[in-house]
Amino acid sequence: MLSVIIQSLAFVIFIGVFLLTIKILNDGVSRLKWIFVSVLLSWLTVVVHTDLSFVPLLFLFSGVVSGIYGLILLSKEKDKKEKRKITSIKSAINSIIEKTGAKGIIVAWNDLNGNSKTVLKYGEDEECLMIIIPVSLSDGSVSYIALYGDKPFVNFKKDDLEVEISFVKLYIENLRLQEKIKLVKNDSIKVKDSIYNYIHLLSHELKKPLTVVIGFSEILRDEFRNLTEKDVIDFVTNIKRSGEEMLVALSYVGEIAEIETGKVKLNFERFKASEVVNDVLNYFAGEIGKKNLNVILEIDDVLEIEADRRKFREVVYQLVSNAVKFSDKSSSITIALTRRDGEFELKVKDEGIGIRPEDMDKIFKPFPRIKTHLNGTGLGLVLAKYLVELHGGKISFVSEYGKGSEFKVILPLEQNLDQFKKVAENCKTI
Repeated sequence: MLSVIIQSLAFVIFIGVFLLTIKILNDGVSRLKWIFVSVLLSWLTVVVHTDLSFVPLLFLFSGVVSGIYGLILLSKEKDKKEKRKITSIKSAINSIIEKTGAKGIIVAWNDLNGNSKTVLKYGEDEECLMIIIPVSLSDGSVSYIALYGDKPFVNFKKDDLEVEISFVKLYIENLRLQEKIKLVKNDSIKVKDSIYNYIHLLSHELKKPLTVVIGFSEILRDEFRNLTEKDVIDFVTNIKRSGEEMLVALSYVGEIAEIETGKVKLNFERFKASEVVNDVLNYFAGEIGKKNLNVILEIDDVLEIEADRRKFREVVYQLVSNAVKFSDKSSSITIALTRRDGEFELKVKDEGIGIRPEDMDKIFKPFPRIKTHLNGTGLGLVLAKYLVELHGGKISFVSEYGKGSEFKVILPLEQNLDQFKKVAENCKTI
């Protein structure tokens, strides 16, 4: 009798422990529960006493079947784990999602031009809680893995994702290598095309200043004794002006060709845009004074922008130079610099000769054949357009012939924002 009580008590304790284990481990024990059932049924075969002889056999048979089924499940679980090994970028992303419980993931990197781009995206990125994991690449640049979720990542450990992060890094390194190979091929084609186009254009446009240089040089050589001092000064001045025109054209062509082939890198810094505008106006103070021009400034003096300062100055220089050159005497030039949503706007307006309707589509083309009494290569505005677009901005103009022109430049206030900054401002970032 005592033996039966002890066995029954042990049976109750065993059942209690079994149920408690399932409750604690939840799904983690699901693959082992059939093994537990097998052991339990085998134990019942021994302890249960009954006059029905088939009952122990039934327990034994059920225990064997449960054990076999449990082993099959364990085998499948092992195969499943084997299949979850990191063998592709997709499996790496899935593993990160599984380990962190994230609802969405974005992998971003800076391309060879320094522009941030998304290379992988999974799930939703509208959740507020997120983790940003920096991934250092071999060339010193940094990629980012952003994880989004609806629950705090309290159990997150970067070390647990070491294999996955290494695979993501390898994937991005491969993308960069492919981009470099493609860039080299494209550069080769661009360089050939640019060299041909600009040599052709230069050979045509430099004929005029070279003819001036050669012509006046020959006169000075052959008629020097018969020339007055004023004649000599005028001839030398024309030679110098023609030489400067050729030098400017060659300089602009070189800069444009570098931009076209992706050789130009921007050095971003924060500065007050008004300082650059005032510096350019000081440079043209002499010409402005000679033509008695009235310069009207509508400038936000405290406006700070993020750009390549030298190249931004070149844009301002070209627009102001254009306005001063084509303005009538005693007319006005208006320069406005204002802030708008995430951008700033630069306007330069003159009351000069304007642009003929048939010349509108030539303004941003190299060496435009525009009917005007003024000299110039027409490369300055082309360079300005390239530099504005290199900053991710836009340049446009409106003009009425005989009344003047207005050029407008719109650029981002900030250039090197991380693409997750906007999200991080409203979310908790770990």
